Amino acid sequence: MLDLCAIVRIMRSDPLSDVLELANARCILTGTLIAGGEWSRKFQRSEAVKFLAVVRGSCWLATEANSGESTCFEAGDVVITNGAPSIIVASASKLLRNATCDPLERDSNGNLLAGEGSDFVMIGGLLEVDEQRCGFLRESLPPVLHVSGQKEEASKLRWLLTELAEETIRERAGSMTAITHLAKLLFVEALRLHIETTKSMRAGWLTALDDRRISIALRSIHSKPSYRWSLEELAKLSGMSRTSFAVRFREVVGLPPLAYVLNWRMRLAERELSETDHSVADIAWSLGYCSESAFSNAFSRATGLSPGRFRKEALQTYSERRRAVNRQALETE
Repeated sequence: MLDLCAIVRIMRSDPLSDVLELANARCILTGTLIAGGEWSRKFQRSEAVKFLAVVRGSCWLATEANSGESTCFEAGDVVITNGAPSIIVASASKLLRNATCDPLERDSNGNLLAGEGSDFVMIGGLLEVDEQRCGFLRESLPPVLHVSGQKEEASKLRWLLTELAEETIRERAGSMTAITHLAKLLFVEALRLHIETTKSMRAGWLTALDDRRISIALRSIHSKPSYRWSLEELAKLSGMSRTSFAVRFREVVGLPPLAYVLNWRMRLAERELSETDHSVADIAWSLGYCSESAFSNAFSRATGLSPGRFRKEALQTYSERRRAVNRQALETE
């Protein structure tokens, strides 16, 4: 049974932060669009998780797949895309259909300019992640997530956007660090509002964070991945019968409870193998396995690679990335 300290750790556990940390998530700004008068712009489809936020004014927004179904995109609003079709924005809904990706003029600060004037200002960015370890996040995010900044509960979102815009304009000492942190806070706050205000029908851990009972089980698993969780104990913590809990967990999360435990352990193991020099035996023990062989068998079944092979390939991939970065740095000197 869990002791009191373990229960306190569970209540303080934060699966969303765990997943963002696991994926080495980092938000960076990619540019600013300043527009006025009649204008339109299409942003090419990208597999990356991106975000757009309106600082001033409003426009109409649609995807290339549904250009006839537009929505108003206003100051304070944030849109997060996850491998969505091309995003189109325009000063009027009638201009959406003819929007192009043609190169736009830039001002002296590198901002994109569209139309005539500056009635509308929008910033864009992306979420840099470790693609091997961002599955929890990517699988739960819809292709397009639109969070309104007009509601009372979005006051923090509006404040973060205002601060972010000011940092990009004033370029004070430490602005790059401030921008990086504010952009990530903006992304997290948008996710919070989505979780709290949208009752999504999509299965996945993001949806489960808003489920009063299932979220207790998730916090428990994340806080103590090495614990020998049983279906009965997770159900008891969630205040449900064993059968009801198992059915509900699978409906909301998309995986059976103990499969989720295994999945989370394997993601943590991948991080340990690729980012530390801890022995396989130590990693096995830290994740609750009684022997190195038991862990190795579980890891091989889950990933198709032995722990040693996975570590070797991860180090090789890292070395290749470093060489590519160094080559790029030399070419720009």
